Amino acid sequence: MSGLKESIESILELRDEIERAYSDPLGERGIYCYDLKDVAETSVPDEKGGKPSPSNCHECPLWENRIVSLFYFNPKKARLLSVVPAAEKSGAILLPDAEQMYENQMNAINVPRSSRALVSLLKCPSNVFSKEYADKCRSFLKQDMLSFSPEVMILFGLDLAHYILNNNKSYEEIRARNKSFKVNGIRTFVTYSQRECIDDPSCKRDVWEDLKVIGKALS
Repeated sequence: MSGLKESIESILELRDEIERAYSDPLGERGIYCYDLKDVAETSVPDEKGGKPSPSNCHECPLWENRIVSLFYFNPKKARLLSVVPAAEKSGAILLPDAEQMYENQMNAINVPRSSRALVSLLKCPSNVFSKEYADKCRSFLKQDMLSFSPEVMILFGLDLAHYILNNNKSYEEIRARNKSFKVNGIRTFVTYSQRECIDDPSCKRDVWEDLKVIGKALS
């Protein structure tokens, strides 16, 4: 079974490499459209035999850091879906200082809580972003995208953007001020993460410029 799984993963990676070669993701042919595809998954189903869930996933070592499921007030549907790279602690997506910054950012562009949702790609706490671990969680992000049905999505953080968009471009090349994308049909923007802004306050000005573009996209 392990050999079959590795073969499937290799085929999926090769398919993505071929598509990247022909997609011209940051060229002159308009908005880059990308589908967040599945990777080979072996997650166990939930207690009722349904789809796997973050609360019972044991596909990578990060589950050992998970005490309780993530919590953030999210509506059933959201016009705006905000995605951060990873949960910052067990039971919360962002630590208090980063969450307050996120709330201030959303208030600045007049997006109420009833119209927005906040999720992380890596569902368990992690200080380091890992593609290997992200591959295990990407199906959960796809579920979030389908569930919330957003008009606009923000990718907070360069590692997250590189993973979702399959490129290694700099912030200046892919930031919301300069570029927008479509991921699974959702208009998508990139900007600095809250943690990056806390570590380097000079990023806040750039984030504000990005948020103004995002606010217009929602108006």
